Amino acid sequence: MKRSESIFKGLKRLFKSDRRNWKVVALCIAGATTFWFFNALNKDYATRINYPVEFVFDKEGVVVVEDLPEEVGIVISGGGWNLLRKTAWFNLNPIQILLENPTSQKYITKSSLATIIADQLNEVRLNYVITDTLFLDIERKETKKVALAIDSSGITLEKGFRIVSPLEIEPDSAIFVGPSSFISQLSDSILLDLPYEQLNETFDNVVDLSFMESEQIQVEPDEIAVAFEVAHFTRVDKRVPIRPLNFPADSSVYLADTAILVSFMVRDELLKQGQETNIVVSADFRQINRQDSTVQLKIGEVPAFIKDIVVEKQAVPLEYADERQE
Repeated sequence: MKRSESIFKGLKRLFKSDRRNWKVVALCIAGATTFWFFNALNKDYATRINYPVEFVFDKEGVVVVEDLPEEVGIVISGGGWNLLRKTAWFNLNPIQILLENPTSQKYITKSSLATIIADQLNEVRLNYVITDTLFLDIERKETKKVALAIDSSGITLEKGFRIVSPLEIEPDSAIFVGPSSFISQLSDSILLDLPYEQLNETFDNVVDLSFMESEQIQVEPDEIAVAFEVAHFTRVDKRVPIRPLNFPADSSVYLADTAILVSFMVRDELLKQGQETNIVVSADFRQINRQDSTVQLKIGEVPAFIKDIVVEKQAVPLEYADERQE
């Protein structure tokens, strides 16, 4: 009979005979395991570990652009008990890395790391450093005041509506605080888009500026007040007489058309009030185009409330008295 079979049968008889024997066997196994465990911890071993690091520097007046490394890979050796405490992170104090001039120090080499770590490790020995180089990105903190404006071309209104007042912004500037590389590229003014569409009434609201912030960049204030008036306009078609200028006194030359159709937009309130919408259109004989015998039309000064003037045609042909007699 094989030895393993005899042991198995012996254990089987032991468990069948009395359940109290199980406890004895369990205690024996536990005792043996404990003895082996404690005996093993008294020996020396080597192991790899990701050890925490902490950068020590004056944080006043600087900005950490990229997150600093939080650990380095190293291989250490020592007694089992000491390695257990290190690998289990019991009372594990991070390695402190001093940065005397953080804005100019961009990396730390492996050899420098090895010296720093070896000086601060206790109870275990540093075999070598696995991490190659630690890269740092710390910049000076700078401040800049930037003028703010609303991009009126980006404001969308419902059909027929127009902005009829200046765009008021309060405050009209913002203070940016951030890393020098960002501040140096920041423009002196910023055009903001309104996060609203199809406006059909006077606007008086706040615009959030927090979208320009990040972990490294702060903006003050975090919102601004924007206000402007909006009104509805109606298109008006009006036939306007053409005023001839510098034409011959003998009427040998005259305009083929004496009036022209002009289309323009007027604010509804003004139309209801019967506001005069006089428009002067003139044709100067001195500006004749002799190639096609036409005169360019010119619109005189119009009231400020009239918008988007469209003239039926830009020039009017001339007629001559001798041609009419023929």
